[in-house]
Amino acid sequence: MAPLQTSLLADNTESMERTRVFSLTTSIALFSSLMGSLISYTILSVGLGDLTLFRLSLALSVISTALLALVRRDKPRIKYLGINEVLPRRSSRPITRIAIAGSLGSLGLGMVTPLLPLWFRLFLHVSEVEINEVYTASYVVSIVLTLLARRVEGLMGRVRAISLLRSLSVSLFIVMAFIPIFIIDAVLYVIRVALYMITIPLRQSLSMELIDESERARGLSITGLARRVPYGLGSTIAGLLMDYAEFSLSMVLGGTIALLDPILYYVFFRRYDGE
Repeated sequence: MAPLQTSLLADNTESMERTRVFSLTTSIALFSSLMGSLISYTILSVGLGDLTLFRLSLALSVISTALLALVRRDKPRIKYLGINEVLPRRSSRPITRIAIAGSLGSLGLGMVTPLLPLWFRLFLHVSEVEINEVYTASYVVSIVLTLLARRVEGLMGRVRAISLLRSLSVSLFIVMAFIPIFIIDAVLYVIRVALYMITIPLRQSLSMELIDESERARGLSITGLARRVPYGLGSTIAGLLMDYAEFSLSMVLGGTIALLDPILYYVFFRRYDGE
C-alpha cells in the first residue's frame, strides 16, 4: 500500500510542497506509532489482555479503511497493463539507480537494526524497560526533527542532505560497536534514528521528481522490493554472526555496507541539487 499512498500524495501536491507534505505525514505516522505503543502498554497494565489489543486494532483498521472513501482526486493512470507495460520504461534509469543504492543500504541496515535490542540486552546487559525508553526517546526526537525536513532541504539541497545525514546516521552504528557503553550508545542511537528519519521525506520527494508521473506506483513498488529483500537477507547474516561472533562485527560490517547507499545516491543524483 505504501507505494500507492506516496504516489497519491505526489499527484495532489505541487513539487515545491512535496517535501513539506511528506515530512508531515512521516511525523504523523511516527506519532501514531508512539501513541499505539503507549496505549497498548496502558491496556496491558490494567489487565485487559491481548485480545483487547486485537479488537482495538481491528476497529482502528476499519476506520482507517473507511476514511479512504473521502479521497476523491484519484484518477486511474492506466486502464489495462499488458505484459509490455508492467515494468516502467520511461523511468527505468532512475528506478534502477534508486533500487541499487537502496538495496545496499537495506542489506547493511538489515545486519544491524532488527537485532539491536538483543545486542542491548545480551551484550550490554540492559533491561527491557531501559531498551523501551531508548526507542521511545528515538520516536519523540524523530517526530520533531522530521518536521524540519523542508528547512534542511532549503539549506543543503535534497541530495546533499540525504547523502550527508544518512552517512552520519549509519556511521554511528560503527561508532556504537567500538563504544559498548549503554548510556553513550543510547544517545548515539537516538541521534542516528533522528538523522535517518529526516531523510525519508527528502527521498520520497526526490523519487517523485525522478520517476515519471504515470509510473510512480510501479516504480516505488520495484524500489521498495529492492530494499525489503536485502533487508531480510541482512537479518539472516546478522543472526549467524551473532551466533558465532560478537554482534559488534555485524554492526561494523553492516554500517560499512550501508554507507554505500548515501554515497551512491550522491554519485547518481547530485546534479538535481543544482536545478
